[in-house]
Amino acid sequence: MSLPLEESLVEFFKRTTASAAIIKTFARAKEPLKFDALLEGVGFHVGSRIPAYALEGVLRNSLRLLKSSGWVEQSENEFQLTDLGQELAGRIAP
Repeated sequence: MSLPLEESLVEFFKRTTASAAIIKTFARAKEPLKFDALLEGVGFHVGSRIPAYALEGVLRNSLRLLKSSGWVEQSENEFQLTDLGQELAGRIAP
């Protein structure tokens, strides 16, 4: 049995620790976030699954991927979900 592409992508994001934590952080905040606030929120979601010394690098890499995929956009020094990102947040964030 095969999942449609859309469902497969949603499942992928649910299981990708850093990306899911970013999406969930934005969903909770419901507003654009600066990098430091995003780092704090992601740290809350991932707990000890990502060591503190690696969290900033992981966040930067995940943000880069989310931006290039059209899920997140950056304006000056803040990040926010695009419409597509908000749709994803509705599917993965309780």
